[in-house]
Amino acid sequence: MSKFKQLAIAEPFICVSLIAVLLFIPLTALKLAKGKRWLFTADGFYYYSYAVSIVLDGDVDFANQYQFSKGVGNPKDRERVVPETGRPMNAVGIGAALLWMPGFLLGHGLTKVLFQGNTPNGYELVYQIPTYFWSFLAGLLGLWLLYRLLKETFTPNLALLTVIGILFGTALSNYAFMHANMAHWISGATAIAYLYAVYRLHQQPHSIANWMVSGALLGISAMVRYQNAALVLLLFGVVWELMRERAWKDLAVGVILHIVAAFVAFIPQMLAWKAIYGTWLTNPYGSYGARVVHFSNGLPWNLSYLPWLFIWSPLLLLGIYGMARPMPEAVPKLFVFGVALALLAQLHVNLSMPEIGGYGVRRMTDFFPYFGFGIANALRLLEQRWSIKASAGAIATAVIYNWMILAFYYLRQISGDHFRFG
Repeated sequence: MSKFKQLAIAEPFICVSLIAVLLFIPLTALKLAKGKRWLFTADGFYYYSYAVSIVLDGDVDFANQYQFSKGVGNPKDRERVVPETGRPMNAVGIGAALLWMPGFLLGHGLTKVLFQGNTPNGYELVYQIPTYFWSFLAGLLGLWLLYRLLKETFTPNLALLTVIGILFGTALSNYAFMHANMAHWISGATAIAYLYAVYRLHQQPHSIANWMVSGALLGISAMVRYQNAALVLLLFGVVWELMRERAWKDLAVGVILHIVAAFVAFIPQMLAWKAIYGTWLTNPYGSYGARVVHFSNGLPWNLSYLPWLFIWSPLLLLGIYGMARPMPEAVPKLFVFGVALALLAQLHVNLSMPEIGGYGVRRMTDFFPYFGFGIANALRLLEQRWSIKASAGAIATAVIYNWMILAFYYLRQISGDHFRFG
């Protein structure tokens, strides 16, 4: 037996990752071959501009970065000058750029070695390609955490099938393989990291370290995309359990440490806001004419978009079914309830946005991994009633459906027909 085959049997997620990389590379090459000299476009341009400005200029003044935005960014309501500071606004979070730094710094090092004497602007492909590839790998790291978590509560086969389904069988694929430049893929990784940390907190609710680590991960996740702060509802089960135990001191200390750690982790974003907007806390979308969240206005109307979430990714219906059914004893019931609360909170935030479209109802794609416990449980029930082949068949069906939609969407887009769901 070859060493690779032995490794695949011992750690099958490595095989999944290898397949994902082998798919990601030609798709990225195809984008470049079609004449695209930019990988970080649209919203991704603004996330990426943080890295360029921090490394090359040592600040967060985007005046020189935005001269490159024509044709690749979305300048309307995104590049206005803030009167209080005289600097252009940047409404997106700094977190993605900070997490992309290893890839960007690799590109910076390559530039110094290969292009000595030239003054880079940070948007050359020698910067963008390693950053883009690192973004993809960081997202895979998040799915590895989900795989590890599911292996503890379900069989390794069910854990693997679930992760395969989420990666290849939902609209999250679009942001993994086609748009790793946007924040959704890496935001999903930080959301999984927080899920993983809160699960550990359920196992050891009296651990100070667990409270602090989970709090720091919440702050980091909120820096990537602000709405991720609502994931704090995952703590419901831990808080409820400590209240039932009347462990008031542990509860108070834990919650305070969680808040403090989240605040400390979020400080880079506050420093950026202070430099850009002149204030430590702000609404970067609403202050200067950009999008505003209304938590009540228009919500019933936006509910009409909800079915599209499942049309794009019908595998999520399996996840809802699985969450509604009894879980294995190893999965704390209060943890599952916290996951459901966090998903409902994100759904409410997203349905409250002025525009909630995009491929796959895109603002929810970050949280598709949270359906993982439900999907794994549904697959477990399928396996009990029929066989593991039935579970594998369900995932295979989801994968085929998802990539047919992806292919149809992009082929129609290339032909000039603006095909959209929702």
